[in-house]
Amino acid sequence: MYDRAELRATSAAPADDLAYLPVAKTRDVKPGQLKGVRARGGYEFVIANVDERYYAFDAYCPHNNWPLKWGAIDRGTLVCGLHLWRFDLETGRVLDPPMADCLGAYPVKIENDTILVGVRPK
Repeated sequence: MYDRAELRATSAAPADDLAYLPVAKTRDVKPGQLKGVRARGGYEFVIANVDERYYAFDAYCPHNNWPLKWGAIDRGTLVCGLHLWRFDLETGRVLDPPMADCLGAYPVKIENDTILVGVRPK
């Protein structure tokens, strides 16, 4: 298992330094849905589908480690189901409450209906 700080650093890594791991098929993540997934190497993510555009984030809220797969997508944000923290879908930046921890966001590619998430290889 990788710690959150190590995973979060991936979002700032150059795209050519990333390894893309398969996490799900596009048909398994319906529009408007959040899905918790695991990838080889102990990685865990939540995948969001917004109008056939896919986003990948840390699987757990930085506030209380609540599984974000139990959250919701609302007006361009990912909302934690526990205390209703809101994160920007594009960047993982926390929007509400202010001054809280951000969420690790990861690049996503689609190849042959497979969702791939970019991580920095060890």
